[in-house]
Amino acid sequence: MKVLVLEDNELLLETLEDFLENEGFEIDLAKDGEEALRMSYNNSYNLYLLDIKVPLVNGIELLKELREHGDETPAIFITSSTDKESITNGYKVGCDEYIKKPFDLDELLMRIKAVLKRIEPEENIKIDENYSYNIKRKRLLKDNQEVKINLKDLQLLELLLKNRGKVVTKEMIKDELWQNEELVSSGSLRVYINNLKKIFGKDAIENIRGLGYRFV
Repeated sequence: MKVLVLEDNELLLETLEDFLENEGFEIDLAKDGEEALRMSYNNSYNLYLLDIKVPLVNGIELLKELREHGDETPAIFITSSTDKESITNGYKVGCDEYIKKPFDLDELLMRIKAVLKRIEPEENIKIDENYSYNIKRKRLLKDNQEVKINLKDLQLLELLLKNRGKVVTKEMIKDELWQNEELVSSGSLRVYINNLKKIFGKDAIENIRGLGYRFV
């Protein structure tokens, strides 16, 4: 699980990093809203942990912009504010939970696990009227019958589906498909993209020039 933490208090930021990494999370850190926004566009996260009162772009405005661009990544607000208006605004822009400072780290962990549990994907992801993808069995299904496709195509499909509506960068794809292999072929990547387009239609996968691809 990969988490983006936005917090301008350096001591708290380091504390959260150490605690969450010890709990098995992969952590990226941002100290202001603009930095967090850039990171959210360049990476895929399972959770946002956002302080509200941070420099440049506050947490509420940050999440509002992400939601307006179709990013449905679950988000927990960290706030020292006790007024109902700030909390209400947080829920209005699409946060899933909030926790007030000062907070107990074990309580934070429980809230994180509860949010992630609520958004756990169903076993079958519906792709369109005919196709679905079985996450646990790693199988593409058409009308509940398995469709045979090669492993790289399947890995690419799962990555695109897990980030449906979001840009999946070429770097993310190469990390997923080739991992520690030294030879990374851009030509092969285009072949795998075209293989999926043959199945789902040429308009199903959008080429974002210079960045990557988006499954629409």
